[in-house]
Amino acid sequence: MTSPVDQARTRVRAGVGAGLDRVVQEVRDARDRFVASDPGRARQRIAVRVFVAVGSTLLVEWALAALLRQPPRLLILFGGVLAMLLATGVKDAGRRGAAVTVLIGTGLALLSASIGVLIAPHHLASLIGFVSISFLAVWLRRFGPRWFALGFVFWQSYFFTLFLQAPRSELPVLWVALLVAAGWVGLLLVTVLHPDPRRTLDRTVVALRARARAAISAALDVLDEPDNARTLRRLRRQLVQVDEVALLLDGQLAEPRALPAGVPPGRLRRWTVDVQIGLDAVCGAVRDIAARRDALPAAAVGDVRAVLTALGWGDRAGADRVAHALAAPDGRDVPALRRLGSAALFLLDTVGAWDSGALTDPARTDGSPDPLDVEEDDFEPAVTLVGGALPGSASLAERSLDQPDAARFAPSRWRLTTRQAVQAAVAAALAIVAGELISPQRFYWAVIAAFVAFAGAATSGETVSKSASRILGTVLGLFGAVALGEVTRGHPVWAALAVLVCIAAAFFVQVVSNSAMVFFFTVMLGQLYTLLGTFSDRVLILRLEETAVGALIGIGVSLLVLPTHSRATLRVARQTFFTALADLLDACGTTLRGEPVDRSALTLTVLVEDAGRQVVRARKALTRGRLFGANRLELRHRVSVLGACGAAARALAAAILDRGPDPALAAVCAELAEAARELAAAPTLRGTTPPGDGEARPGDGVRVLLDAVASATDGRRDPAYRAAARLNEALELLGPRSARETVPSS
Repeated sequence: MTSPVDQARTRVRAGVGAGLDRVVQEVRDARDRFVASDPGRARQRIAVRVFVAVGSTLLVEWALAALLRQPPRLLILFGGVLAMLLATGVKDAGRRGAAVTVLIGTGLALLSASIGVLIAPHHLASLIGFVSISFLAVWLRRFGPRWFALGFVFWQSYFFTLFLQAPRSELPVLWVALLVAAGWVGLLLVTVLHPDPRRTLDRTVVALRARARAAISAALDVLDEPDNARTLRRLRRQLVQVDEVALLLDGQLAEPRALPAGVPPGRLRRWTVDVQIGLDAVCGAVRDIAARRDALPAAAVGDVRAVLTALGWGDRAGADRVAHALAAPDGRDVPALRRLGSAALFLLDTVGAWDSGALTDPARTDGSPDPLDVEEDDFEPAVTLVGGALPGSASLAERSLDQPDAARFAPSRWRLTTRQAVQAAVAAALAIVAGELISPQRFYWAVIAAFVAFAGAATSGETVSKSASRILGTVLGLFGAVALGEVTRGHPVWAALAVLVCIAAAFFVQVVSNSAMVFFFTVMLGQLYTLLGTFSDRVLILRLEETAVGALIGIGVSLLVLPTHSRATLRVARQTFFTALADLLDACGTTLRGEPVDRSALTLTVLVEDAGRQVVRARKALTRGRLFGANRLELRHRVSVLGACGAAARALAAAILDRGPDPALAAVCAELAEAARELAAAPTLRGTTPPGDGEARPGDGVRVLLDAVASATDGRRDPAYRAAARLNEALELLGPRSARETVPSS
């Protein structure tokens, strides 16, 4: 018999072991969150680029100043600013493109800085020049992503001539500083700082898998707390983020240098979509199991938790063993358990194809061609990345402004870039007036706050959100600047290092949080004033006042002067989603009728995913940026239903892979495609409340067709049947269908 002391020791060891396991799990989850938050290490790469480029440029400019026997202040500051702008703005995939962008940026910087220095003695002329530069810098964006960055270089070069108040006599020195900085940074960008597309692709795959593990962890929380709405929202959010990383990965496939040698991009696209399908199926089955958890045996719930834990930890052997047990029919006869087992096995096989190297083996042969991507060599990019990132909502906002019946020269027919250029100019003019009332010497901080409100913001909602976050970041940054200023006062080396660290940190968090970016820039500004010997609490308070005024002016102009409404953009995003969904369903129907398709269903699947991402982005802009009247809960619910539509359509497309001609299921796809087109044409969507008992349901006709499919296959266990049924249920929540839907005659 075990003594009480031995029993106590056993309990202690068990407790310590459980505690260590919990710590290891938390560390693993934290690592996954960090890796998944930076797919391809894009943020880390840009932070390193700007740190190395600016830091080395400062040393080069300091050495140049010593060689020319010139005061280093002008050379170091102007050279450092241009280095920062080029290091963060030049995002061309090829070295030749990067060199061209650096060359054009250098010319624009020389032109803008020269104009600023030459007209600086004439105050009114310099203010008019500031407004004109603001207009041109935004107007240039019409020529593509490269000119977005070049326009900012153009604007910032003028701004810093006002900030540093360089006299005309130092204009040649300024030219030398800019030319040397551009030459040095250009050399870095085409050599040691040039990204490797192949490595970026591998890192994005790592991020995709980390996101998938995070989704599995969220599914475990749903299993443990099925009635907690917060855990369900977290699971939906994780699945949306998985889709975003998958889209980023798909966009990278358009770059031939990113692909493993001899591996067609269509194969990697198919693998990415399979990961999403498997994850959707696992999480969907877990939601169903959690909803009826109380009716299941404890052993079954334990098996579900075991397979999810094994999947999350990458325990392939353990997950495979439990998944096989769940997938096998047994006495419990719970369809959701079998679906979970089958989905887990599918996900394990998909991930295993990458781990084993079979996926990236050029010599791999698959026998018959892939029905979802027959022409693998004729790859059609579904997403065009902008600077290595997913595109914003500018194209949708542009379409929301389309009014072909308007007069030829009416403002309603202006392009988005022209409208934003006018907004930027008006905001700059108003900010100059308001900023000079606060401080004639520091008015430019109001102008920059008003101007950057229109950088990367396509709608009024995005502008409002960005301006508000700028104010918040400035307020928080003031405290950080004061605290750090007391530490580095009298220590210029540490202050210079703090400037570099703050710049790198600002660009590292830029995509995640605009407030955090502004926080680091405000702290950096305090350190810059410390180096210039002008640091004081009063200067930082002026910075806050000017920033707040400029941001408020940006908000007002975006809402009142040629506004691009967030709700209209959301409507276009929703219409685009349903149109892409209908195209995918048409392609599925065509395949099921045994006819050739014009576009790969796999490409259409990715287009649906991208359209869904734009809906989520537009919804966020509306709910965050709208001051009054945005029903956040209703919009969130509706967007989640749209996400369910996309996931069901993706599963349906995968389910017809090995299926021969099936006229009954083709008819279902045709009906669903027509329903999606009706929703695309509808001016608004109705609420998501389903009809009451006894009321006709919009999807009744499709259900009759689905019954025909079920009778011809293995009943309701058919994955195509389940996917089509889920899609039908989601679509009928979004709006009534017309009277054309009738029960077909047998």
